[in-house]
Amino acid sequence: MTLTQLEYILAVVDTGSFSQAARQCHVTQPTLSMQIQKLEDELGVVIFDRTKQPIKPTSIGEEILQQARLVVKGSQHLKEIVDDAKGSLKGELRIGIIPTLAPYLLPLFLKKMKDVYKNLHLTFEELQTETMVEKIRSHNLDLGIVVTPIDDLNIASHVLFYEPFMAYFAKGHPLLNKKSIDEKDLSVDDVLLLNEGHCFREQSLSLCRNKKQIVSADKTFTFESGSLETLKKLVDQGENFTLLPWLATFDVQDKKRLRAFSDPIPTREVSLIHGPHFQRKALLKALVENIKKNLPEGLSSSRNKNQMKVDNPLGHIK
Repeated sequence: MTLTQLEYILAVVDTGSFSQAARQCHVTQPTLSMQIQKLEDELGVVIFDRTKQPIKPTSIGEEILQQARLVVKGSQHLKEIVDDAKGSLKGELRIGIIPTLAPYLLPLFLKKMKDVYKNLHLTFEELQTETMVEKIRSHNLDLGIVVTPIDDLNIASHVLFYEPFMAYFAKGHPLLNKKSIDEKDLSVDDVLLLNEGHCFREQSLSLCRNKKQIVSADKTFTFESGSLETLKKLVDQGENFTLLPWLATFDVQDKKRLRAFSDPIPTREVSLIHGPHFQRKALLKALVENIKKNLPEGLSSSRNKNQMKVDNPLGHIK
């Protein structure tokens, strides 16, 4: 049994095809097929059901592939630990990021980090929190940028910054008469929300739920979106209000329709998370430092006394 054979079977399950796996591994299909057959003969089992398209693993194959992924990742981690100790920040880093952060945070630091660490390949994937944590647990992601806390003893977190909530109102909304707003001003019947699965939706609901309604909501219109940008455009068209994280307000054209919260200001904690398998401490430190260094003035890695942390209701993940 060799690492190469394990890499081949992982390529097959990831691509669903022997021919595509061969191209991915830069070998001929007969070479790849022969090595996989040798591995099956050595183990005395059939790893793949070759009668199905795309190729599917057998039940025992599923267990073998799961362990093979751990072994291959472990061998990669050994090389990464050596590179890390030498101060050589190179290789590939797979990072998940939640949708309410990705379009606003990545442009702040990504290009600058790429310019400094030219031998480091960063792959970002926009994911909701639960999916991201599962991928970190299964070693399919190295790191994640999420709202914390995450209620999992195997998930470590490093606070990046605390981000205040803002309210964005349609023209003529009665709450625009106030210089700042309170939680008690907001109605769950009046707010436009993200779809289920977004932590920002649950946090918004926790601020608006059961609050006294200030205006009569339009009961003929209900809409939930996967995008904060869509919610902003609906508010621009005269639809009630929505809550936004602070970074998402930078490109709002009519700043006069934004309102800050009065003290204590609802704030979310944004952190970098990883599982126990991630050992690249120098790389982790470099990423945290680069993100913090490129944050706009107004965001801090420590929570101010006038800020109230709104916990992540989706952090209690099974």
